Amino acid sequence: MNRPPLSSDYVEMRFGPRWTYISSVRKFVASFFMIGLADKERAEQISMAASELLENAVKYASEEEGYLKISIAKAANEVDVCVKNEAESHHINTLRREFALIHAGEPEQIYLKKMEEAAMTEGQSRLGLIRILYEGGAKLRLDINESEVSIHAIFPLETL
Repeated sequence: MNRPPLSSDYVEMRFGPRWTYISSVRKFVASFFMIGLADKERAEQISMAASELLENAVKYASEEEGYLKISIAKAANEVDVCVKNEAESHHINTLRREFALIHAGEPEQIYLKKMEEAAMTEGQSRLGLIRILYEGGAKLRLDINESEVSIHAIFPLETL
């Protein structure tokens, strides 16, 4: 895997797929980027993306003994938030379909449609990825290597 050169603004964490970690990681990521970015709103968008990606990873992780890995690097006028986890093939297929759906039109229209669907159904809303696209203004990339899933939320930055 090609990694961008490490900058002074880089963090990587690895931990078990537990719901209790998500809010702590979100607060840490927000604080970490509020120090390095002049744009508080962008720091909040980055932490929201990290939280949404971690929630997905916890939901769909294949093993309780498995791990989640989040890496965040700021380089080349962008921030790349990447969450990795192991997943079963049927969850990977669902994720591929979801990626195709959220990239099939304008983010605002898809976001509104998914909000309507979520309001009419109980259970999984599947709003996280489209929320990152629409509210966060990030690009999303999905990498699959056998059972390892990596989702990247890539945020452009005005200035470093």
